[in-house]
Amino acid sequence: MSKLSGTWYNELGSTMTLTADGSGGLTGKYNSAVGEAEDFYILTGRYDADPPSGKGTSVGWVVTFRNSKLNAHSTSTWSGQYFGGTNETILTHWLLTTSSTPANVWSSTNIGTDTFTRTKPSAAEIAKAEAHSLHSPHPEKIIATLNLKFNN
Repeated sequence: MSKLSGTWYNELGSTMTLTADGSGGLTGKYNSAVGEAEDFYILTGRYDADPPSGKGTSVGWVVTFRNSKLNAHSTSTWSGQYFGGTNETILTHWLLTTSSTPANVWSSTNIGTDTFTRTKPSAAEIAKAEAHSLHSPHPEKIIATLNLKFNN
């Protein structure tokens, strides 16, 4: 599905570049706009290569937040649907799990949502998204906090 291929932005301004093969495979790069992520993260996933007519295309991918600059000891998965048309959108739910001790495993996973579009959000749109995520932090905010802990 070449429609998934290309550049996508989430509501915080992070960039995702996807390459979709014809058999349902996804590869790409994820660049966080939050914190001090100085390099991209590798992305891998799958999508429904033969989706039903008139409905969304199921899609999912994984990013481990480790690159040439740092290791945040965490992995995030996104699962959702691609909707085509004039305003292409990928609506997702994410799970972010950070390394923990067995005693703290119950609190090691955070859950939230992301919306990816082809249009980079404005500064005002990013500020609005950040304000709405105060009680349920975005995975990139969590990673940024972890990066501070690991770097200090």
